[in-house]
Amino acid sequence: MLIEEIKNQVRRTNFSANDSHRTRPAGINSMTIVALNDVSFTATEQTAESDANIVFVGNQFNFSGSLIAATSQELGQIASAVVHSFSDFRRLIAAAQTAPAITILDEPTMRGLSEEDRDFLLSLPDLTIGLAFCNAPYAVACYQDEKLRLHLPSMFPLNVRLDIWLSIIKLIAHGGNYICPEVIAGKAVNAGSADDCSLTQRQLDVLRLVADGQSNKRIAAMLGLSIHTVKLHLHNANLRLGARNRTEAAMRYRAMQS
Repeated sequence: MLIEEIKNQVRRTNFSANDSHRTRPAGINSMTIVALNDVSFTATEQTAESDANIVFVGNQFNFSGSLIAATSQELGQIASAVVHSFSDFRRLIAAAQTAPAITILDEPTMRGLSEEDRDFLLSLPDLTIGLAFCNAPYAVACYQDEKLRLHLPSMFPLNVRLDIWLSIIKLIAHGGNYICPEVIAGKAVNAGSADDCSLTQRQLDVLRLVADGQSNKRIAAMLGLSIHTVKLHLHNANLRLGARNRTEAAMRYRAMQS
């Protein structure tokens, strides 16, 4: 089974608990959620996010506080942090004057990188990058991009069982890597709902009509919903897609359908 295969890889990976590049001193808690737009580098539980060995970069829908807390507990003394935008990630590195050992990006963040941001990410020395994807075709495209593949030794579905997620992250934290076999084979992967970032059917319906140029009032009438409910579906879809507004959401919906 997949979970046993990953756990076996963890067991086979050579890892020294005294490796200062990847571990934190005993007694240091390892989870920090960073909200740079609200409070500048607010640390929790003694761990400075600028000292984190693993940084998760993605929206709060994909990298929720509960998920990162469970991951942090599993990693033990390996310090981790989460930032919710790539600009915050860049500010984190600027403040620390060094990059973390490992960075895990969700698919919306990776998709949204400008050429400058992508070049910046790939230029960071000794950085291990992982992609947590929700669209299998996008992961396959990344794997088939030779330049990206050199810097992305790990690609795995975002929406998997928690025990599988924890095993994959632990494997990466211990110096290993994991690429979903279906990605290597260039096949589609069922990571939640196929090719939709695990959006609900109602969210997809709303996005389809937004992409068609319909107003919230018109969408509400067409779907038999209130305008408030339409706005709520669109808001949640934006969080899942990492979109900042309805125009960007429509663009990402069209990209998923192409």
